[in-house]
Amino acid sequence: MKRIKSVIGAVALSATVLLSGQASAENVLNWVANISYRNMNPASGYGSETYVLGNVYETLFHYRDGEVLPKLATSWEKSDDSRIWTVRLREGVKFHDGSDFDAAAVKKSFEYTRDLGKGAGFLYAGLEDVETPGSHTAVFRFKDPIAFDLVASGQYGSYLIAPAAIDKGDDWMTQGNTIGTGPYKLTKFEQGKLLVLEKFDDYWGGWEPGQIDRVVHPYVNEASTRVQMVRSGEADIARIPAAQMESVGAETAVDIANMPSWRTGLYMINHQKYPTDNRKFRQALLHLWDHDSVMRDIFHGAASRPVAPVPTTMWGHGTYDTGKFDPALALKLLEESGVPRKDWKIKAMFSNSNQEQRDAIELFQANAAAIGLEVELELHKVSSTYLANARDKENSGHLNSMIWWPAYPTPSDWMITLFKTEKKPAWNLAYYYDTEFDSLADEAVATEGVDIDAAATAYVRAQDKLMEDIVAIFFADINRVYGYNSSLGNMEAANNPAYESLFVYQLRK
Repeated sequence: MKRIKSVIGAVALSATVLLSGQASAENVLNWVANISYRNMNPASGYGSETYVLGNVYETLFHYRDGEVLPKLATSWEKSDDSRIWTVRLREGVKFHDGSDFDAAAVKKSFEYTRDLGKGAGFLYAGLEDVETPGSHTAVFRFKDPIAFDLVASGQYGSYLIAPAAIDKGDDWMTQGNTIGTGPYKLTKFEQGKLLVLEKFDDYWGGWEPGQIDRVVHPYVNEASTRVQMVRSGEADIARIPAAQMESVGAETAVDIANMPSWRTGLYMINHQKYPTDNRKFRQALLHLWDHDSVMRDIFHGAASRPVAPVPTTMWGHGTYDTGKFDPALALKLLEESGVPRKDWKIKAMFSNSNQEQRDAIELFQANAAAIGLEVELELHKVSSTYLANARDKENSGHLNSMIWWPAYPTPSDWMITLFKTEKKPAWNLAYYYDTEFDSLADEAVATEGVDIDAAATAYVRAQDKLMEDIVAIFFADINRVYGYNSSLGNMEAANNPAYESLFVYQLRK
């Protein structure tokens, strides 16, 4: 969710200086970030900071392999209409400041997130009240039916924040001050540069030998530098380009994790800008995208070709033909569109995200040029600058890039957040306004809390409409690729497609 899920351009720090003296400590993890973190308040943030915050904060529920599991909640039940949820809380849990985790803290955290109205707070707009009939029982009352177990297992808007942190306010937390219940405390934060996590001794889950005591997490923008750091052993773990998987993995002391996620790579097609306001023109673009070459020569097995707007690892996805590479057909459709050849010009905008995304759009540009379609590429090195332009109707591209993942385990984050009508777009960079689709998406969300199978069917109907109207080039369901020290164990457990966090607590060194 989110955001632009992309690397924010910045000057790479001297990783040698940042990690100096740390690598020799057995229980210190040198984890190099490819993201520049800005806002560490989980109630107002809606971006890549969740990579780290999942180690500092926790949710009531945890989602894995299609199942909602206990986390800070031990059990729960809902009313027949899914409007009232009674949740029993784990006892003996402490916040990092030593205060008790209890029903009063849960009430304050959820109501704070709702009332702040930032980030993913909209997920709780229908929360009427949280009652606390016991010290470890919370009763959530919602205006409408809700799949609260799914929503509150999500990675945005659902982290439990200590009352003392809430009292200090949004600005205090944004600047890197945190008080959660997670296994790690955030002890140092230099915005856009570095953060450090320290083991929370009183963590309710307990500790075993070999677990990580300290995490040093600097931001290094250049992929080549991250690769070299993993190869040299200076970094224990780092995101690396897909093209480097084979060569880096050949190193004796380095392993590769190529793991599925719920990330979708897409170029949203602007419905309100000439000439992509023409359906046949949009259809032609689908046949200029060479999916086979992108999967084989750019992602190198670190992604799969999408079959729907929603990834196949997520429930409620449809199955569609997302476009066969056929330049001759693309040319025919352009000619049939009625758009004069002199206007066969479009702009593709993207931020400085990942090399695969950049290589893919450059290939598309070459394919388009071969049939007379001019594609201007507009790269923004800073994510916020990209978003500011993409959200401006005059400056927006005909194709606007997005790397997307959900706030919680549901297709709604693609349907509602990405494509539901927004006259002033936040994330609907397709400028797609369709009342029929809006109704289908709303129906699916409303059904989610009552009948999950019926909701899945409703989500497919909404996706049918998106595919019919050609809202985007869906180009990759993207894996997470890490290069990491071979001495680091339990990587699979530390990764979960439903979350962008690397769960350090699961690792062993």
